[in-house]
Amino acid sequence: MRTRVRLLSLAIIVLVVDAVSIAGDTPRIITEGVGWDRFTVGANANYLMDVLGAPDQHSNGRMMKWTKAGLNCLLNDKNDAIELRFEKRFKGVTEGGVTFGMPVAQVRKIYGDAEKLDWRGGGMKLIWPQRGILIWFHKNTVYQIVVFKPQP
Repeated sequence: MRTRVRLLSLAIIVLVVDAVSIAGDTPRIITEGVGWDRFTVGANANYLMDVLGAPDQHSNGRMMKWTKAGLNCLLNDKNDAIELRFEKRFKGVTEGGVTFGMPVAQVRKIYGDAEKLDWRGGGMKLIWPQRGILIWFHKNTVYQIVVFKPQP
């Protein structure tokens, strides 16, 4: 009887561990114009520190960084997040299905032609103001996703 209970307990533990590892591999969904989970546009800096912990020491001024999480944000003069930046380390995907490393052509198939295009420092960004998202490309692939309040 004890052996059966131990085997059953072991089986339950294995199932729970498998479920946790599967959930950990699930891509995090970035919502255009909103953000991810409690990392949202408009969130106050103090709230973000409660949610994500203290930002990196090299954060300065209006920029808060959580490098290990692949997150950073730009604050306005009221200490509210106006831009959320997601880096490859974040391992996320937009609601539309854009992932890090995806080629420009595939992103354009998902979102259509961008309303704005900008070149800076060897990188290109495509901007969809009405959706509240812009995407930076390096060597023609996604390397940063930025979310902001949608603009008419």
